Amino acid sequence: MTHLSPFRRGAAVLVSAGLLCGVLGSGVAAAAPPGAVHGPYKGRVTAASHLALRAGPGTSYRVVGSLHHGEVVGIRCKTNGRNIHGNPRWYKIHEGRFAWAWASARYIRSIGETPRWCREGHRRI
Repeated sequence: MTHLSPFRRGAAVLVSAGLLCGVLGSGVAAAAPPGAVHGPYKGRVTAASHLALRAGPGTSYRVVGSLHHGEVVGIRCKTNGRNIHGNPRWYKIHEGRFAWAWASARYIRSIGETPRWCREGHRRI
């Protein structure tokens, strides 16, 4: 076994770690498919035909897009907004085709963990 000084041993460990991170990091980035769901939480659209995406958490905000039944979306957080059929919750979502938008939680079923509450409030998009 070759004896290395503490400095050289530390340098060798850092170089090895850097190479390993570079290899693994590039593999993870390459593995992400285009249009992948973004956000720490996920949900599936349950609306019968399509779900309107809005610029804020309510029906008075402009429509900025829509999603189809069964689509999976990334959810950033939740907030209270306009009550839709007994549910006041709205999700701030990010989906590959849209920047941040809002959708009524009445028509999105959480997959896994329930989204956290939004801290920053909402902003128009």
